[in-house]
Amino acid sequence: MKSLSEIAFILRSYSRLPLFTRLFILARYIVCPWNIILKYLDGRSSMLDIGCGHGLFLHLAKQRFPALGCIGFDHDKKKLECASDSTPRENLSFLPDNKIDTLAPASFDCVTLIDVLYSVPPDEWSDILSLANKYLKPDGTIIIKETVNRPKWKYYICLVQETIALRILKYTKGHSPLLESVDHYLAQIAAANFVVEEHRRIDAGYPWPHYLFVAKKEGRE
Repeated sequence: MKSLSEIAFILRSYSRLPLFTRLFILARYIVCPWNIILKYLDGRSSMLDIGCGHGLFLHLAKQRFPALGCIGFDHDKKKLECASDSTPRENLSFLPDNKIDTLAPASFDCVTLIDVLYSVPPDEWSDILSLANKYLKPDGTIIIKETVNRPKWKYYICLVQETIALRILKYTKGHSPLLESVDHYLAQIAAANFVVEEHRRIDAGYPWPHYLFVAKKEGRE
């Protein structure tokens, strides 16, 4: 259930951006079960959001957990500019991907990847997951929200939507959308030295095949 107060919060957070961009961000809020993902941030003190886009998830996280330290980075300069032009919040910052090396390794309680891997060539997945592993503390958690290839009718809806955003509107950068199986994601996450503790569908009430993976860094102390 989407909250009117949260919608108002989002519109205020991006009030300095063009109308079309605000509507795009609002649509992004509507189509994703953010509240389910946000629950996994409870008790965390620091979070790195890889592929943060306009920074929507980070603003929602700061609204829910004001003391949480949040950093987001992305390769899309236009989206990062929009994120930087959003309402400033304490302990919330955005970095271009060429500045990621300024962060100290093993310094975050949590790393999040929200709809990132599906738009990246498969041979680059290991690099992204290794990056997440690098910046997680030994007892850190990675939270991955992706769209998968089941059920099929939701898969086709998502595929059409993402193709329009990527190829026609050109509002999303990346590879042609690849909606893989749950088993494929589990294998890739394990190969990156994470131990999956939970994975489940979170698509109830949505016409998109949202799926959540929660894993711990392998070999934690």
